[in-house]
Amino acid sequence: MSPRYGKLLLIVLVPALLYGAVKGIMYYNARNAIDRLVDAAAGQAEITYAGIETEVLKAVAVNGISVKPSGVDAEITIDRVRLSSDDPMFFIFSSDWKPGEGAPPSSLGFELSGLSVPVDVALMNAQMAMSGTAVEPAGQPCENGLQIEPPLLRAMGFERMSIDADGNYRIDSTQKTLDVGMFVDVRDVQSLRFDATLNDVDPEVLEQGGAPDLKLARMEMAVRVSPEFGRQALKACAIGTELTLDQWSERLAEQAIGNFELAGLSLGPGLSGAVRSFYRDWGQLEIIAAPSEPIGMLSMMFLPPDQLIDAMSLRFRLNDQLITDTSFTLTRPDANALAALLGQQQPQVEQEQAKPTRPPRIVVRRDYEKIPVGSINRYINHRVRITPRGLPEREGVLKGIDNGIAEVEQTVHGGKYTAYVPVADIASVEALVQREVSRKP
Repeated sequence: MSPRYGKLLLIVLVPALLYGAVKGIMYYNARNAIDRLVDAAAGQAEITYAGIETEVLKAVAVNGISVKPSGVDAEITIDRVRLSSDDPMFFIFSSDWKPGEGAPPSSLGFELSGLSVPVDVALMNAQMAMSGTAVEPAGQPCENGLQIEPPLLRAMGFERMSIDADGNYRIDSTQKTLDVGMFVDVRDVQSLRFDATLNDVDPEVLEQGGAPDLKLARMEMAVRVSPEFGRQALKACAIGTELTLDQWSERLAEQAIGNFELAGLSLGPGLSGAVRSFYRDWGQLEIIAAPSEPIGMLSMMFLPPDQLIDAMSLRFRLNDQLITDTSFTLTRPDANALAALLGQQQPQVEQEQAKPTRPPRIVVRRDYEKIPVGSINRYINHRVRITPRGLPEREGVLKGIDNGIAEVEQTVHGGKYTAYVPVADIASVEALVQREVSRKP
């Protein structure tokens, strides 16, 4: 063989050999990781799979997964689970990354397709046994509220639930941001979508196993219940009772509102009305947080609930309609209740002298109020509604007034933009005002 043809052969063979080696390493790593998972679960379930697919330096997929929990005559099947990353070395070196063991992959995503779960009380109890809870068949599937669990699903004719899910995250080391997203779809029943951006994410801190002081830049969450499923659920609730579908809708709404009150939160007219509308029409509920400045996750834990809505610029939408009245009543525990919560006891004399009282109620009301156009500069960084003459209404955060021009930051799907409105052209202005009123028990 001449040297010339030998070089050509090397040019062809070397990339092919490298491709095969990388693909083999990815397959080997994936196979080892899956086998370790199967071995770890051997005492609780029998797990099998049909095969593994690899996309060089991009993704690994496992097909035809079967899970048979021990002691239960039921099988969970998954068509496909796919793990992907833009980090080309993740599947070679970092597939078993743990905090404190090097830098995390810059991006990671997963897709779960065709998860099929039998509607079986015994199976669900087996899954929940570790948490100490269980699902008990009820005489009436809705007597404790609308619970999407086997008793209700069986009454509706479901034998299996089909679920698809995906999720991802991406770290921008230059901007020090983390974007996360998740979507879960229970076919023909309900879905959940969650997206968020966090600031001050330092990969070096993660590499050392530390917890960075994250700040929330934005958050969107949407829960959707299929109207068709909702109507069928009401019919299932009504079976064997004398209540109409409308009465069941109202009853379920009142049960949900009552659960909030048990937690110390009494919804105002706007939010309680939204709950009743949801249980009547079903559809999608959205919660959007778009703070004017990123807010620390730790500081949010110490904010009073009545301040949290403003700090996060929270907005609520039901079926694309903005809920403007987000007033609520917060019940704060008194000294006796707080002492009991902390496991402490007050002196016996003090207990005898103290008269039983109900805890104080703090009424928080938030609504738009009309303000004079001339005083608009007093509402910088407040949410406002501006109605220009002959133009559509502008609703958002008033960021400032420069040379007689009001700058309103508006949030739209996918981002933000600033609208500029000359103050001289403003016909009316409303500002979102929060008032806290104490009421005696």
